[in-house]
Amino acid sequence: AKLNQLHREMASFQEVHVHHESEYVTIHRVHPETRQGVLLIAHCAFGGASEQAPFENPRLYGTAVTPELAYRLRPAAENTSKSEDGILHGLPAELEELDAPGIIQAADERGTYTELRLPRGFGPGSVLAVRTRLTDFRPDLDWKIRTCADEAASNLDLGALNVALFRCDAEERDTTGDGAYTVPGVGALAYCGLQGWHAHLQHIIPQNDLGHPLCGHLRQGCWALDYVSARLRKHTEYPQLVALADWFDERWALVKRVPNFLVPRYFALTMHTAYQALVRRALRLMPGAIVGRSRFTNQLALTSVQLVGHVRSAGLWPQNTGCSMSAGLPHFSTHHMRCWGRDVFIALEGLLLATGRFAEARDHILSFGSTLKHGLIPNLLDSGRLPRYNARDATWFWLQAVQSYCKMSDEGLDFLDVQVERRFPDGETFVEWNSDDAYSKSSSIGELVQEVMQRHAQGIEFREWNAGVNLDSQMRDEGFNIKVQVDFERTGFVSGGSRWNCGTWMDKMGSSDKAGIRGVPATPRDGADIEIVGLQKSTLRWLAELNRDNGFPYSGVTAADGARITYVQWDQLVQDSFEKHFWVPEDAADDAEYNVNPGLVSRRGIYRDTFGSSTEWADYQFRPNIAVAMAVAPELFDMNHAISCLHTMGTVLVAPLGMRTLDPHDIRYRPNYDNSNDSSDPLVAHGINYHQGPEWLWPIGYYLRARLTFLHKLVLANSPEASTKALRTVYHELHANMVNLKHHISTSSFAGLP
Repeated sequence: AKLNQLHREMASFQEVHVHHESEYVTIHRVHPETRQGVLLIAHCAFGGASEQAPFENPRLYGTAVTPELAYRLRPAAENTSKSEDGILHGLPAELEELDAPGIIQAADERGTYTELRLPRGFGPGSVLAVRTRLTDFRPDLDWKIRTCADEAASNLDLGALNVALFRCDAEERDTTGDGAYTVPGVGALAYCGLQGWHAHLQHIIPQNDLGHPLCGHLRQGCWALDYVSARLRKHTEYPQLVALADWFDERWALVKRVPNFLVPRYFALTMHTAYQALVRRALRLMPGAIVGRSRFTNQLALTSVQLVGHVRSAGLWPQNTGCSMSAGLPHFSTHHMRCWGRDVFIALEGLLLATGRFAEARDHILSFGSTLKHGLIPNLLDSGRLPRYNARDATWFWLQAVQSYCKMSDEGLDFLDVQVERRFPDGETFVEWNSDDAYSKSSSIGELVQEVMQRHAQGIEFREWNAGVNLDSQMRDEGFNIKVQVDFERTGFVSGGSRWNCGTWMDKMGSSDKAGIRGVPATPRDGADIEIVGLQKSTLRWLAELNRDNGFPYSGVTAADGARITYVQWDQLVQDSFEKHFWVPEDAADDAEYNVNPGLVSRRGIYRDTFGSSTEWADYQFRPNIAVAMAVAPELFDMNHAISCLHTMGTVLVAPLGMRTLDPHDIRYRPNYDNSNDSSDPLVAHGINYHQGPEWLWPIGYYLRARLTFLHKLVLANSPEASTKALRTVYHELHANMVNLKHHISTSSFAGLP
């Protein structure tokens, strides 16, 4: 009867805590708001159970305990008689009432507590129940924790939200000297901000996983609570974070008064409340069209907050270390390795333009534009102090970003008239960043664009400033010589590089002496790279159209031989040359119509990766770079050829998350990257195969855009029946890709895509 009465009362006691120790099971049911509860301890009567099984007396901190019942069920003497009525009557037993459990009041460094001691004779088959009540508890604690979070976040800008939500260990140490929190049994959190905790709480909360190491750590002490608010106060560059720290401390003061076994619950409630408020604030500050469309687009938008933040060692200008974009966390987070030209401008449209962060996009374009030297945008910005110019592709991704900004921002083409102070006034000579010469001359963005085009047309040739082991300890001396040119006689393609340097994103330099590859690039990709040709074509088309419509004052360039080439002519030359020099026909009988060496062809019906490489066989490698050209300059491609190639890319190069960097059919294909490999194998030592098969994610975006672009062309050119089939095929593929990406971003501790 007493148990039945307790069952009725406990109908609303929805929180259940279960603990198993030796032969004992402890169950604590608690009302989620009043925190009143019933604690039951049972000594199980399994075979071999002992009268004196060990049991650690439970200590209930901040809790008053009232005995409710204590009984033992003792089996009667063995009864061998069998029931004749066909009914199970159970085992004959006697119910014995036990003394009330011992209740001891005491205190230690963690506060006052009640220790519960088992009564005499509490052997197998015994059960006791006590009522519990928190002695210093606010019944409105849940309500209090949930209040005012939006107000605490209301003055935070996206830079402050980067601190509150994210910050990897290296970023935090760079700014405050402290690092990410380490949870025993878990390790260091991925982020110092709330996302680092949320990565674990999002699994703990729905599963009520109180056995998780984080919950155990919280029961042991309040160190995590103090860390959360204290780190916010250390970021003095964002004084508005003090209001959020105050909000936390007000709640932590209340949480620290609850019994230790409840700290995980109220820690989780506080962190979840704050996390949701910060996410809401971040999304409200990003007015881009994609924000708010779905949970997935919101998760993608939050990666913009994640990757753009303030670190002291790496800004966009030498003396102004405002927010800058990381090329990838946690490895590219501080100092000169944070801001990469190609990475910033590959990501700029998705991270900043699509999310409506036009001011930050503008700052990045202006900063890199200010460092234009030799007609190139730097590969490594280094806050404009010692930028490095060893990338041929960064400049063309920058030009694409300028085009996208002009088309997507309200500033439009007026942006081309914005003046930029030049880090290197003459565009050629190195001067120290803090000298009187630095930043003494200005150019407009439009003039910088023209300078890029003119310098490429005339040819670029220089030796890197400060060349040698201090600049790059792996590179051979020949690799520091940079050369870029345009073949106006045959193709109009921009080409360059040599076998000793790697001027595109596939830039892994050999570093193993044992394997004999130190200073030997894995993928030099010298010649005309297909993605650069595509970006070049996109820029030529845009400039020709702007000049025609009086939006750009320059009509063309002057070649090295003095010949004048208009943008219309240059654009047409590239258009006329592309298919002939990049398409590898499906049928060898058609080879005569194209510039193909049949003896080097390993796969047909594709576009080659490069043209004019010093290692001719490398031209015919099948890589994902095709997708970039297809997305930015679809007009270059014969529609049927493009669709056929895209199909092959989908079956050969597309991987679960991204794209394989090399055709698995290629003899050099090595899909498993290990930078610590110390073997003598020249194809894998020291991770030389970084771009020789391992899956990279970012090209998949260009691939999916290309699929949609050429699907649209196909729909316009075919019957409704054929169009419907094509639509179904492509959208099925898009959905399949999205499923994997959604799963990854939802489960990764970094809450991003690799």
